[in-house]
Amino acid sequence: MKYSMRKIESDQMDRIALYTLLLTFSLSLIVFPLYRNFLIPADLYTHFPAIIHPYREYYSLTRNVNKLTQGIEDSEATYDLPTSGQLFCFVETSKKYFNDRVPSMASTWLPRCDNGRFFLKTPLVDEKIPFSTVYRNLEDSYYDLFRKTLLSFYYSYTYISKDFDWYLKADDDNYFMIDHLKEYLDTLDASKPLFLGYRMKPFLEGGYNSGGAGYLLSNAAVRIFVEHLYHDEKRCPYDWAEDRGIARCLASMGILPSDTRDNDGSCRFLPFRPSEMPGIPEAYHYYPLKNGSFVSEKFISLHRISPRKMIFLDSILYPSSERRLFTPEFFDIF
Repeated sequence: MKYSMRKIESDQMDRIALYTLLLTFSLSLIVFPLYRNFLIPADLYTHFPAIIHPYREYYSLTRNVNKLTQGIEDSEATYDLPTSGQLFCFVETSKKYFNDRVPSMASTWLPRCDNGRFFLKTPLVDEKIPFSTVYRNLEDSYYDLFRKTLLSFYYSYTYISKDFDWYLKADDDNYFMIDHLKEYLDTLDASKPLFLGYRMKPFLEGGYNSGGAGYLLSNAAVRIFVEHLYHDEKRCPYDWAEDRGIARCLASMGILPSDTRDNDGSCRFLPFRPSEMPGIPEAYHYYPLKNGSFVSEKFISLHRISPRKMIFLDSILYPSSERRLFTPEFFDIF
């Protein structure tokens, strides 16, 4: 009998949740312009808090730093890394890539950062690879990427060091040309709140930097994020799309993505494979793509690079003769 009553109550809650979702979706279409098409949960909560509040726990998980940083471990290799410099890099990864993506990055571009390490949930076996278990108390899920990135920037600045000029967030299928990146950063002022990457057009008026291409925050931008945004769920609400969510947070403090194209209008950061760029709808690009090569000769990042191609690419860009063989057309094979 008790089981039956619990089953009935559970079914009733499921129906209420469904009706609430349909109601809020209908309201979003009526109240907001059609070009918005839909509102993400954070938007719905902002505009209809009384309706959504009972279900808020499904998309607004804790940001309590004391809980999330309990038991975080650093590998022995991190102790030899500098605590100041131009560039701090963290790569978000998970256990399923420990045997392929992690070694390929550890043996190619990541050590070229002043301090480069992996952020993950479970420790690597190899203590010679620098890593921190920053995600120890988070879900190892695509839908928790937003909290992972929030905590990553907060932890990097607050617990590792406040003394880097730039903080780079990368995925475990990114390749970064660190020489080009540092050369580009030399032309910028890290004391200003800057947000660098590949600027995408949808969803936000000021655009957002693609997570796939990787992105950077200047020291000033990270400080503002840590002091004013991390704990403020109104200015910085949950978003299941990590890159869009981070941009939304920063935009609330007036920090918008910078134009990172080179003097010829070619892209330094690439969220898609170079061969795919011409086929991506213009609605996705904040700036129009010019004819010819979309890849800057001073490219900084590539996305969706397999471990084998990453090692192959690095061997071409950094041959033993130290004679660089790069041409933009080369990347058509990627």
